[in-house]
Amino acid sequence: MLAVANYSMKGPFQAIIAICILSMLSVVIAPIGILVGAIIALVTLRISVAEGFKALIWGAVSHVALTVMLSGNYWPGMIAVFEYMLPVWLMSIVLRQTNSLAHTLQFAMIIAGLGVIGFHLIVPNPAEWWLALFNQHVAPALEAAEVVYQPDVIAELAKMVTMLLAVFAVMLWFSILTLGRWWQSALYHSGQFQSDFYQLRLPKSTAYAAIALAVIGLVSGEPTGLVYDLSGVVIVGLMFQGIAIAHQTMSIKQLNKAWLAGLYILLFLFPQTMLILATIGLVDTWVDFRNRWEKEEL
Repeated sequence: MLAVANYSMKGPFQAIIAICILSMLSVVIAPIGILVGAIIALVTLRISVAEGFKALIWGAVSHVALTVMLSGNYWPGMIAVFEYMLPVWLMSIVLRQTNSLAHTLQFAMIIAGLGVIGFHLIVPNPAEWWLALFNQHVAPALEAAEVVYQPDVIAELAKMVTMLLAVFAVMLWFSILTLGRWWQSALYHSGQFQSDFYQLRLPKSTAYAAIALAVIGLVSGEPTGLVYDLSGVVIVGLMFQGIAIAHQTMSIKQLNKAWLAGLYILLFLFPQTMLILATIGLVDTWVDFRNRWEKEEL
């Protein structure tokens, strides 16, 4: 992947070629879109906001044009632009101006939060809307394939779709941005990304928002709705802070990297791990684990 970044930074022409090729490939192989977003981030961070915008435009046009040619519909292409191009470019601008991964992560959370609020304003009952969408498009296909499913389970999952999409968006955007930042560090400022990530600490306003949402959720007693969906956005942000703590702890304590591998495996297999990491991130807002442990090692 670093070779892709190195080639893209050899000149404006090479960056355009890389963006166009990868954007068109992502129409067929969606995960390649991660590389597209990372190149947009790298160009924005390393060269300028304007050049990053040009990379965004080339990527968007290439992807949408090929999508229209293959399917006759431009909407899937536009979804891809909003999924891993435009938000990453906006986040890159914030990172370029603030030089802070924490403020950039908070910006991603704000975008996702506003998206959740907007969706709730447009759709009075998102759970019913998702369930209707399932019954209209997915259920007939499952029934035709004679796939057995439980309607009650689907109804419960429908209540979580909005929150899960918001959580996925923040995770995807921030992961793409950090890949671009890592490329920048590896190519031009060796070791800088590690230092930046170790110090990732969200502003206290995020912690206060988490507490407020938790209190409102407890008072309302209903684990669905707007508060539930926004809670997911806050949790995923604090989870990244918890991951940063885990990485720096391993470095300070000189632990085996297998501990981190185990952490990521747990995170993949058991979603509850996200809540544990978010809790650690929340407590760190006031306790400051990393500075405490650094002082202990001196």
